[in-house]
Amino acid sequence: MKNTFVVLGCLLVAACASDEAKPPTNQPVGPTVTMTVVLERMPVGRSLTVTGDLYHACHLDVLGEPSAAPKFAFDEALMTRDDVLMLDRIAVCLTTGALAGRRVVLIGRADPRGTEEYNLTLGARRAHGVATYLEQHKVSGAAVNETTRGALDAQGHDEATFAQDRRVDVALVK
Repeated sequence: MKNTFVVLGCLLVAACASDEAKPPTNQPVGPTVTMTVVLERMPVGRSLTVTGDLYHACHLDVLGEPSAAPKFAFDEALMTRDDVLMLDRIAVCLTTGALAGRRVVLIGRADPRGTEEYNLTLGARRAHGVATYLEQHKVSGAAVNETTRGALDAQGHDEATFAQDRRVDVALVK
């Protein structure tokens, strides 16, 4: 019995030490954050969505129908006035409001046009722009995690649906 555990342990160590082990390409790039994300996405800015739990806790407003919400312009990472106004409300909620002291993850996304590397970089730029804005408005850097999915989850197939892929999702970390 003891030898069985030794053999199993050796096999486990050998499997974990393989040089061929690579992270799957569908995993987020950036800091690893253990989180539970409510799948409901609410468009709250021209290029921002938030998860349902964040939306309800911060008493945010939906920007029309999810399919009608405009997103980042093609190849852009600049936020609009609508985005900034909503980020101001999110910052207050995370600093002195209902979610004071809680953490969020910002997930930058892109449409499927362009290379994988370019789209991951563009998603990272979008998430970083939102993080920088929140940090300038007194949200602790430790409370904001940035990641990118690039176009890994993109579902667009024409200009109207590509636009839905160009966004930053703000998710409350559980």
